[in-house]
Amino acid sequence: MLNRKVVLIMTFALAALLAFGSMAFAESRIILKPKVDSFAYFVDTSPSMAQTYGSTGTPKIIAGINALKKLNNVVPELGYDSALYGMPELTTYSPKSVFNRSAMAKGIASVPSDLPFFQATPMGSGFEELDGVLKTWNGKFAVILVSDGLSNSGRNPAVAVSQMAKKYGDRFCLHIISVADTPEGKATLKRLASLTPCGVYVEATALSNNAVLEKFAQDVFYTQEEELIVEIVEEAVIPAVVPVQEKIVFRNFNFGFDKYQITDEMVPALTEAAAILDEFPNLKVMVGGHTDSTGPEAYNQGLSERRAKSVADWLAANGVAPKRLQVKGYGESNPKYDNKTKEGRKLNRRVEIDVEE
Repeated sequence: MLNRKVVLIMTFALAALLAFGSMAFAESRIILKPKVDSFAYFVDTSPSMAQTYGSTGTPKIIAGINALKKLNNVVPELGYDSALYGMPELTTYSPKSVFNRSAMAKGIASVPSDLPFFQATPMGSGFEELDGVLKTWNGKFAVILVSDGLSNSGRNPAVAVSQMAKKYGDRFCLHIISVADTPEGKATLKRLASLTPCGVYVEATALSNNAVLEKFAQDVFYTQEEELIVEIVEEAVIPAVVPVQEKIVFRNFNFGFDKYQITDEMVPALTEAAAILDEFPNLKVMVGGHTDSTGPEAYNQGLSERRAKSVADWLAANGVAPKRLQVKGYGESNPKYDNKTKEGRKLNRRVEIDVEE
């Protein structure tokens, strides 16, 4: 979606000033957008979680809670709802409300670490009880499970999660923070994460690495998008109240892998871009196409040109004079993000609209 921001600063210009034309300046910024409307932390407090986590010397429940605290500290407050529940018996430690990092930290601190020794671990039943809550949630939601993956009674948890995935479709993502130290537990948790197409599995110990922590948070909670801010400064020579500064924000257009066709999702943004150009009839722009580093350089050069041309052709077909549009393909030569990561490659597959000075 194209985001446009116009700021007018009014001033009085003196009659004695000479005319100066216009100048354009550009800068970009990264904005965060939520991937989900709601999420729930789901902590396993069954007896096996009181056992020592591998060679760490720390009980699994403590290792899991510490990992959850690290994650909670880097989750941005983007307006989604959040809740914190425990299992095997569904327990609410933080009720559903707009996510606030400090309030959620209090909920995490209330999760018990002194666990019962003689109690079954019906993980499948735990998910069934959680489903009774989630069925009232709207929009997209994520569940972040902290567990060792051991289940010794009741329904198979994979069956319960499969039914939830079938019921909610792409609205539901299950992510795993694993404190499993047995092959059985790890296999169970990886299986659960794979049952939703967006599921992510991570070991609790790995979240001590800041890069892993930040990537997991981004995979689960938000996406990054770039805005280009173009500032046009004009001065007038007659004594009047005139606009001397305007800011126009063009959002970049991102393409799928090896794609250059315009998609339905791009049309609203393209429509507003055309409206902005109609409002400023003397404005000329560079439509620049880019690719990630996947594939041969020569192929990527052609692909970037096709991407730029598809955007320019759409604008021309919708009222923008072709002489105002300069088209250029940059291939893979101007990456703005890390091509070593999936998200970086996605953001590099883009078309940018820049004001020509």
